[in-house]
Amino acid sequence: MRSSKVTADVRAFFTSYCTAFIRQDAPAIAKHFADIVHVATDVGDDVNVHVANAAEWRTTIDQILAMYRAIDVGSLVATGLATDPLSGRLVQARLRWALSDKAARPLYEFDAMYTLARHTETFRITAIAHNEIPEYRRCHATMGAAKTAKAGTRKS
Repeated sequence: MRSSKVTADVRAFFTSYCTAFIRQDAPAIAKHFADIVHVATDVGDDVNVHVANAAEWRTTIDQILAMYRAIDVGSLVATGLATDPLSGRLVQARLRWALSDKAARPLYEFDAMYTLARHTETFRITAIAHNEIPEYRRCHATMGAAKTAKAGTRKS
């Protein structure tokens, strides 16, 4: 399989993945993952590593969607994509994600690396490593501080 075909397939995969997140469609998001997924998360002061089965990962997807609702995420866009095909069935992909709120104001950006495997015609994520949590925490804290300041202004 040509590298350009693999890259096109990866782009289509992440377009579908992104669309599922924008719709907050947890079952559609879950379909992008293998039955077992290896996850490495930079949480700011440590790295959490775990292996999740489909049910555990679905719970995590629900938690991610709740986080996104808490900061009013309206869109997420892959602003950068690089692929390293090992074969037509196994690909490493590096993405830079940019999240904006429903008013199209930037919230934060983060990086993620994915291992994609294709057993049939469709890729599935078998492993992910990302640095989103510290960025999310900063954004959430800033939004909380802004709400507190706004509430204090109204009391005056």
